[in-house]
Amino acid sequence: MTSSNLLREPLRAVRPYVAGKPIEEVRREYGLTGRIAKLASNENPLGTSPMALEAMRKAVEEVSLYPDDSAFYLRNKIADKHGVDIDNVFVASGSVEVLELCGIAFLNPNDAVVTSEKTFAIYELVARKAGAHLRLAPMIDGGYRYDLKAIADRIDDRVKIVFLANPTNPTGTWFTREEFDRFMERVPRDVLVVYDSAYEEYTTVDDMPDPLRHFREGRRLLYIRTFSKAYGLAGMRIGYAIGPADIVSGLMTCRFPFSANLVAQAAAMAALDDVDFVRRSREFNQTELAFLREGLASLPVTVPPSQANFLLIDTQKDASWLFVELQKRGIIVRPMGGYGLPHAIRVSPGLREDNVRFLQNLRELLTSPQGTLRPPAGF
Repeated sequence: MTSSNLLREPLRAVRPYVAGKPIEEVRREYGLTGRIAKLASNENPLGTSPMALEAMRKAVEEVSLYPDDSAFYLRNKIADKHGVDIDNVFVASGSVEVLELCGIAFLNPNDAVVTSEKTFAIYELVARKAGAHLRLAPMIDGGYRYDLKAIADRIDDRVKIVFLANPTNPTGTWFTREEFDRFMERVPRDVLVVYDSAYEEYTTVDDMPDPLRHFREGRRLLYIRTFSKAYGLAGMRIGYAIGPADIVSGLMTCRFPFSANLVAQAAAMAALDDVDFVRRSREFNQTELAFLREGLASLPVTVPPSQANFLLIDTQKDASWLFVELQKRGIIVRPMGGYGLPHAIRVSPGLREDNVRFLQNLRELLTSPQGTLRPPAGF
């Protein structure tokens, strides 16, 4: 007898990805009228690259036309920036689309995928949607940092893809060039290493890996970047990947036609030239992360080092109530229970006034009896 459930078997136990709450939803849910500080989604508080905004205004006049399906000019510009061939560049509707297409293009049921625990949730979803086996390596250094040795230990003949984020979301920690080079020495040459570098523009340390070095040496490595963070184009959904031509061709085979829209392509082209905006975004992020760290130093929390545009704040006890109580006060943060970190919230810096409000309210909540406080007047 045919099942009444048409959903493919591997998908029946999959929970959809849950994004950070939008501002308007919080307004409706709690009846708030004051300013909402959205510190949940790692967005750029400085807004969007001015050069990208101008390009988008011009591009809007042509939205009656289909975009360039091959994104030729954007791919060519990215190729020039990184010193690769255009056939090594894939453009997508955000870096998440690249990750999803990796599962569609390259994973068969019963293949295996390796990644770390407590890392970007999409990696697990990609594996489970494909019906692949997921192998998770534990984290080290207090449970906040990738253990590349443990990841390499889990690779065998069944493994098709390894997903790595550097810096990783949601802990913000990173692995070094030396660690990654040693890891690549252990990875079989037929395994695809997906190196997700969404926060690279924010990094300031000198020992970050050079993934393109391994790509140029002929390794099966896919290097993923996004315009959502430092360039301020999260709402346009545009990202890209660099990898071997056969891998890029496989992604092209499975993508949706016109997935990179006309306005997004124009915005990304201009954003690549706006080095001043990226520099200001990086400097702002450094300043405000330091401000948040200073304010958190006297609270009963653990905050691992971060090279991204957010901080993980581990309260060492259930933190789900903090997520709700802060929302009542017009502050949106990200609860981390779904990432295996039920004691933590993740916070990306906003403007200074938002960061001051967050610290004041967090201090009040953590030093008062749980659940007895009420939102301040006006919210």
